[in-house]
Amino acid sequence: MPFHKSPCQDSLELPSLSEAHEKSGFAMVDPVYNASKLVPEPDIKRGAAPWLYGEAELECWRLQVLRERMEAAKLKVGYPGTFHQPSPQATFHLALGPGQTHEMELGASGSVVVSLGDRVIYRGDATEALHSIAFSSDPSAGAQTLRVELTTQGEPPALLIETGPLSTGLAPWSWSADGIHCMPAKAFPQTRSGVPPHRMELQETVLKPTSQDGDLFDFGCELLGRISFRCAGEPALFVGESQAEARNNDPGDFEQSPAIRPDGEGCWISEHPLAFRYLRITGGEPFDIECRALFHPAQYRGAFACSDERLTRIWMNSAYTLRLCLHDFLIDGVKRDRLPWTGDLAMSLMADAYTFGDAEIARRSLTALGRAGIEQTHINGIVDYSLWWIVAQDHFQQYFGDAAHLRCDWPRIKETLGRLTARCDADGLLATTDQEWLFIDWVDDSKLTALQILWWWAQCSGAELALRMGDAATAARLRGNAEHLAKALYSCAWDPKACCWRGLPDNASAASRHANLLAVVSGLATPGQTDAIRAVLLGSEAKPVGTPYMAGFENIALGRLGAIDSMLDRVIADWGGMLDRGATTFWEAWDPRQNGAESYAFYGRPYAKSLCHAWSAGPAAFLVSEIFGLRPCEDGWACFTLEPRLGSLQWACATVPTPHGDIEVSAEPNRMTLRLPAGTAARWREHTFTGPGCFAQDL
Repeated sequence: MPFHKSPCQDSLELPSLSEAHEKSGFAMVDPVYNASKLVPEPDIKRGAAPWLYGEAELECWRLQVLRERMEAAKLKVGYPGTFHQPSPQATFHLALGPGQTHEMELGASGSVVVSLGDRVIYRGDATEALHSIAFSSDPSAGAQTLRVELTTQGEPPALLIETGPLSTGLAPWSWSADGIHCMPAKAFPQTRSGVPPHRMELQETVLKPTSQDGDLFDFGCELLGRISFRCAGEPALFVGESQAEARNNDPGDFEQSPAIRPDGEGCWISEHPLAFRYLRITGGEPFDIECRALFHPAQYRGAFACSDERLTRIWMNSAYTLRLCLHDFLIDGVKRDRLPWTGDLAMSLMADAYTFGDAEIARRSLTALGRAGIEQTHINGIVDYSLWWIVAQDHFQQYFGDAAHLRCDWPRIKETLGRLTARCDADGLLATTDQEWLFIDWVDDSKLTALQILWWWAQCSGAELALRMGDAATAARLRGNAEHLAKALYSCAWDPKACCWRGLPDNASAASRHANLLAVVSGLATPGQTDAIRAVLLGSEAKPVGTPYMAGFENIALGRLGAIDSMLDRVIADWGGMLDRGATTFWEAWDPRQNGAESYAFYGRPYAKSLCHAWSAGPAAFLVSEIFGLRPCEDGWACFTLEPRLGSLQWACATVPTPHGDIEVSAEPNRMTLRLPAGTAARWREHTFTGPGCFAQDL
């Protein structure tokens, strides 16, 4: 049937809330939820000249700060890998014409030396005040270079010139760490609070307990923040993501430091932000208890609702799980892993794209994680995480279309691919050693075929990134390498009799669930393998996945194999099972067979399991991407696919944020309506719908 013009075709003003927002409102769990604006209001001074930093210096500095805070809060997590250390010295360069007179007020972190050509024209100590400088260039000297040399202690060098022709918002300043090799300086907005961007912190929102059971206070949902209260005497604080953890008295089992300090007469505050839902206080009668909760500015631009209210709740709780893990970066979890991990980012980046559409936090995560390269160690010290970094770079372009970021990171992406290629054998298989950490998932199973499929995917992603950069030679080489690897895998890792992917590329091992699901999600599997791989994933012979992280990718695979109802059943069983246990955010690992105390144990510790883990926020992405077949096929959603498949659902609707505006789609078994912003186009079967516009279509 041809598409029908919707009544809204000629009226493109967006309603205050989309249909998906209105229908999912009952499921809100975020205490500061807002679909209309960023909350809290960002600490950004709009319209002002930006601060300038070196490439990746601010991002790597903030990662260093988080690592130091992890140690101070006694979080029980190792953080392997090699990370770039920001330089304490930097020079900002600007070419000036001859015979010009300038006045400038210069803000800086660090001590300042300003030179024009070979002549020093100003020296100043580190100060929060502005440096006032006036100078003239020599008319007979020709063009000269203005240099601002900064030296810092305990922070990255940064430069700000608010007004005039030398303003950091107007002039083409460059940066170098050694004073010789220059590259464009990176701009970050001024803050309303007046602090340089590298000192900016999450804002506090005061929240009160929602209920009390004896000495246990319940805040109603998972939070991250400092706890303050009034109490006489010498009180002690105990917190937990679960009631059992909050009732634990053994300091040896603490996963974070609950230390408190005086905050005025009779007032106390926790020394560190704490991840918790429940708390109790001993040693007195506490009152005026509150959490100074930390939230990254976020707007719930995305939304999802359907005829199954449980699935709608799962989407909303997934979005809140991700929300709490928005920090300086897309961090792993709020209790134990307050740091970015690349494999986790491969899932949380997609969830971000379908919920908040926050490109900057995803960009910062990719930048900080990959800045040091893999010459010394793999990213995060994990073989497959180096591969996920490349795949995530491709995903970032698909969802956000940030060409400027790709230009900055392309040399490191290309170098990483080159180092990985150099480790391959004659068949193109990536070699590993017994000393290297091959993760894939928390499961004891054969993982080498899954690794090689991920390597195939990374090379295909690298080829797409190369094409964006106009590097046809690198793209062709990576494509050729990927084809060579695929041929080898089909000869040694594909079981032609059982029609499935083996766990090892040895022509002998049994089927691997991870290898089969990754073959589908990566695109290595062919259409002729659909039925056989679906049978493997729906069967019980292959060992199950070990985490909601990899279950997310398995559900994506089931969706793309057409098993929508099976996908939805698994989501309800797994993520719904966590809801049944009282979860407001989703857990690092889930096993329905575990009950009571064993539900919270991990790594051999009674409360080590994170109950708010970003890699478990996958339903925020794949419920939309697979039910609606809604995935970008051109960068920044300039064009995307659309193929609603409701399965047993009576209806579903979604809103997806894009750089062009929000996409809205709703579907019933026989009907679909679609609203597109300008700059986007939807491909549905043989039709293409081009925005801006509203469309109705018989299915």
